[in-house]
Amino acid sequence: MPSPKLAHIILNTSNFEAVKNWYLHVLEATVGIETPDHSACFLRTDESHHRFGIFQAAEIDDSTAVVPPGVDEHIKQSRLNHFSFEYPTLAELLDAHARIAEADIVPMMCLNHGPTVSLYYTDPDKNAVELFWDAAYTEEQIVEFYAGGASNAYGATPFDPAEMLQGLRSGKSVAELTAWIPPSKR
Repeated sequence: MPSPKLAHIILNTSNFEAVKNWYLHVLEATVGIETPDHSACFLRTDESHHRFGIFQAAEIDDSTAVVPPGVDEHIKQSRLNHFSFEYPTLAELLDAHARIAEADIVPMMCLNHGPTVSLYYTDPDKNAVELFWDAAYTEEQIVEFYAGGASNAYGATPFDPAEMLQGLRSGKSVAELTAWIPPSKR
């Protein structure tokens, strides 16, 4: 990745413990450091000691933000549109969905965008969190995809992650499970 690269994400919240526990579970993170008064913490998701931070705030901004792809309604969100975490394989993404679902945390939507397969969650402060797998399109495929304009960019196909995981475990190929057809050809 060219320099500079993303170093960390910090969220402000007035719901500190709920937000911290949600991310500990969803990201399988550990607490790297937390202040004694529980007003700030950094979670470890990899080798970095502060990849993801949560700071206590008196209140959050509930202004309407740009909504995630495929959502037609206005959603109250804090200051962040969304952020994402990439899984190296489709199987790991779908296994994460199954694990997270056991805690009754379900995605607000699951979309096959073509170049990526994405699960969108909402944390306790209504921040949109995308967990995704990159289909590793070639440069030529990416150019062709974006040449389709807004129709392709917003033409994601909803899918059921539990059904996709079942298909993967029963021997269907990743290519078969994630095949995407441009809206102009549907």
